[in-house]
Amino acid sequence: MADSLRLLPRRAWRTLQLSFLALLPSRGGAPDPGVAGEVRECEPLQIRGGMGRFLDVGGELLLFFPDCLAPAAPFILFRLKREGFSRCSVEVTKRGLLVRGRR
Repeated sequence: MADSLRLLPRRAWRTLQLSFLALLPSRGGAPDPGVAGEVRECEPLQIRGGMGRFLDVGGELLLFFPDCLAPAAPFILFRLKREGFSRCSVEVTKRGLLVRGRR
C-alpha cells in the first residue's frame, strides 16, 4: 500500500502526509526560536514535534510548507487550534502553503 502511495505526484503525496500528520498528537520537541517576521520552510514530518517549537521571539508562527496543496489547510488549522494558537490562517500560494498563527 505504501509503495502505491509513492506513485502519487509529489504535491499530492506531501498534501496527504501533512494532512495525516496534523491529525496526530504532537510528540513534543525542543524549541527552535526563529527571527521575528522570518518565514521558515518546514517539512511535513517536522510538525510531529509540535508547532509551538517554531515560534519566533515575539510569539508568532510563520511556516511555509512547499509543494502542499489547499486540501491540507483545514487539518493545519485544526492542529494549530489544538495547540493553543489564535489568529491562525493558511494562505495558498503557487509554491505551497503559508501558515500564520499567534500564541
